[in-house]
Amino acid sequence: MLFDLLPHIQSQLEPQLGHRAVACALLLLIATAFWLRYTAQRHAYLQFRADQLDQTTQTSGSLRPQTNKSGFKAPPTFPYVFPFLGSLPLGYLWGPGSFVLNPNNFFQSPHPVRVKILHQEVYIVQGARNLNRLFIESVWCTAIPFVKYALGRAFGLPAKALRVYDNDDSGGLAAPLPGSKVRPEQRIDYLTHKSLVTFLEGPGLSPLWHRVERATLQTTAALKKQIGPDWEHRADLMEFVGTPSATAFLNSLCGPYLLQLNPTFVRDYWDFDRNLQTYLQGIPRLFAPKAYGVQKRVLAAVKAWHQHARDNYTPSGAHDNSDDPYWGSRFFRDRQDMFDKMDGFDHDAVASADFGFIWAARNSIGASSWALLEIYKDPDLLARVRAEVDAAALQVDEGIAFDLDQLLRSPWLQAVYAEILRLRMHFFVVRMGDRRDLSIQDWIIPKHKVVVALTTAAHMDTAVWQHEDQPPVDQFWPARFLTGPAQNVFSVKAYGDAWMPYGGGPRICPGRHLAKRQILYTVACMVHDFDIDMMDGGKHVKEDLSLWGFGNGISHPAGKVPMRIRRRPNPPPGRVVEKKNAAS
Repeated sequence: MLFDLLPHIQSQLEPQLGHRAVACALLLLIATAFWLRYTAQRHAYLQFRADQLDQTTQTSGSLRPQTNKSGFKAPPTFPYVFPFLGSLPLGYLWGPGSFVLNPNNFFQSPHPVRVKILHQEVYIVQGARNLNRLFIESVWCTAIPFVKYALGRAFGLPAKALRVYDNDDSGGLAAPLPGSKVRPEQRIDYLTHKSLVTFLEGPGLSPLWHRVERATLQTTAALKKQIGPDWEHRADLMEFVGTPSATAFLNSLCGPYLLQLNPTFVRDYWDFDRNLQTYLQGIPRLFAPKAYGVQKRVLAAVKAWHQHARDNYTPSGAHDNSDDPYWGSRFFRDRQDMFDKMDGFDHDAVASADFGFIWAARNSIGASSWALLEIYKDPDLLARVRAEVDAAALQVDEGIAFDLDQLLRSPWLQAVYAEILRLRMHFFVVRMGDRRDLSIQDWIIPKHKVVVALTTAAHMDTAVWQHEDQPPVDQFWPARFLTGPAQNVFSVKAYGDAWMPYGGGPRICPGRHLAKRQILYTVACMVHDFDIDMMDGGKHVKEDLSLWGFGNGISHPAGKVPMRIRRRPNPPPGRVVEKKNAAS
């Protein structure tokens, strides 16, 4: 109605005010119309949200959801001012962390919501029950467009290899979808995921873990030789833990030659991690030459390691578990055979794909550092965790080891692990219905539409995590995962899919078992052998939740974490066991 009157208003005003004044008046009128439209939509939307929280209220207004023949409702559209912009998340650019936790943000919706951004639309799903349903429905989803985006932007996968993803219409299950024409050896989505599951959940896990355990103990023993009985200052806890932990893990995973051939790889590894958003956001090389220089170096390093392994590996050099010193894990050798059969996968492409897997280890290393920061900040928590660690210590010929099964039964140690992942894990779970619409409770999301869930929003949901007489939801408090009269039983079951640091559904992170072992074992080694005194700057360090630090997984601190460290005086020697029983 208002827009129909514009020509008449213009003809009346032009003789009196002139063209410029009329233009300004019309722009103001249009802006006012858009704003009034937005406020009406927002009022209806907020009323709709309130109705969803109070099921006894009858939904009304323009946001009444459309219902299809099966009784499913279409999610409402999040209100926006300008039709051509939609809900353009400009606030995200200045502070993603505060943006997604704003109570008026679409990430805080208790029901699925459609969000229009420019000419695109995405569906946001939050809330424990909705997330549970999303993970169940994930069997009908594909992540290929998003995997392809990350591999191409961040990990440099060449275009000819990316086309293999484009051509894969076979689905992610063992049996290809009806009508699929892709050859079995070209099923890249299924085959790559299967290789990860075999390695990290199947027969590959045990030999890998024993190498990680041995390397972690050797790293700790080397630190004990460097650190004396008197307090010594260190500039940054995260670097102090992260650099040797990354070295130990990479040697366990890839064998010794990746780092021997590329002495700066660990430093480049962390520099790449810090620049991940530069690559994902498509910042031109002209504006970030150092970041792209790092990307080039890490990919060249992996390629050089691959070539060395190809030149030197012989089947007779493999161990009983088929691991070898050149490839490290059989996993990489098997992937070489898998990729060799795929169109478009030359040596550059295989190096990109393998580095994408190697990079993912950064989450468990970062989580270990955050856990140590929180433990050493709190003397009471340190005493509780240290008592559990000391009870699990084993005396072996090489020195001290730990009973892994006992660590995995330790309530306070596990509670610290779970709370660190709740507070410090920030990433987007992205899905898309491939062959059918997705039903989320009584909501329907059309197929081929992007669906997004966010760990940060799920882990800060006060309806789930904030109970009477408990600390605020944004405060580190591991006791929220302890139950029983004596608070001595660890459990995450009460929170359902609201605790989702590894995602969920059929594509839940296959590395979660290894990650938990690695985090608990690293913490145990440090807590048993060292005293650490967090300096003032380290005690109150914040997360880097800027545009460049948010959404990568485990967060980095916004600054350095200064500390003092000394060798722990007279740690308990542990139970005496035979050498063959040292590893659990």
